[in-house]
Amino acid sequence: KGLEAITGPISLAAYANAAAVPDLYRGVIGLPLQEQIHITAAGLASVADIAAERGLLIYYEALSWTPLNTLDKQLRTLERAGRSNIKLVIDFWHCYTAGETPESIARLDKDLIYGVHICDSLPFDGGIPDEGVLRDVPTGKGVLDLKEWVDAVKATGFQGWWSCELFCRRQHQE
Repeated sequence: KGLEAITGPISLAAYANAAAVPDLYRGVIGLPLQEQIHITAAGLASVADIAAERGLLIYYEALSWTPLNTLDKQLRTLERAGRSNIKLVIDFWHCYTAGETPESIARLDKDLIYGVHICDSLPFDGGIPDEGVLRDVPTGKGVLDLKEWVDAVKATGFQGWWSCELFCRRQHQE
């Protein structure tokens, strides 16, 4: 029924040699915010148009180390794209490391949410979040008050799918 759209580099490895390779393709990194939103929205709109021809929707998950990582920027991007078949995936870890709170999630329009990723985190003090380090914690054993985050989504009236994301290496081995 849907296709996931992830914006920005999939991993921090994309940043590793950026200074050494000045001609490296950087996408929207470093561009003015309005231009970042315009370019990303145009790409999402194009993909959404193709998906609509097949009766599909796009679920947009902004990664916290990318330029358009906050809910405000995501909502502005969706508005600019102007397609009813683009929805958000709310990922607790990406929201937390992008500076979002349960309160900001609770204010979302439920009709903009397609799905929820439940996940936990180790403490994050700012900068570019290192997913491999910060997510290496069993769900429910990190710093996120998962009940508070779940209640925030429920407060919107959202009734769609939920998925627990496990990035804890120990849990993968058990």
